[in-house]
Amino acid sequence: MFELCEAKSGYIYNLEVYAGPHPTNTEQNTAFSVVNRLCYKIKRKGRCMYMDRRFYSPKIFDQLWACKTKAVGRMMSNRKKCLNKHFQETRKKTPKKKTSCQ
Repeated sequence: MFELCEAKSGYIYNLEVYAGPHPTNTEQNTAFSVVNRLCYKIKRKGRCMYMDRRFYSPKIFDQLWACKTKAVGRMMSNRKKCLNKHFQETRKKTPKKKTSCQ
């Protein structure tokens, strides 16, 4: 099930039930098309979307930004087109800091 919910109250703006892969349209259940279908009502209203890492892609974020909709999400480093070489190299060079939680 795919849902677009308001974060504070949990109100469901839009909902789709996943019924398996579409037999003829392979683009039907891609992350990009699912996000576009779910959030068409809130685009251009200055909202901010928080999404699961399954839905993150630069293509989605660029498209939402063009529609005056901000987006925040966690990315998976093994997904195609998610990290550029500079970020990957910087990440490898940066030593991990130990933090203490008391």
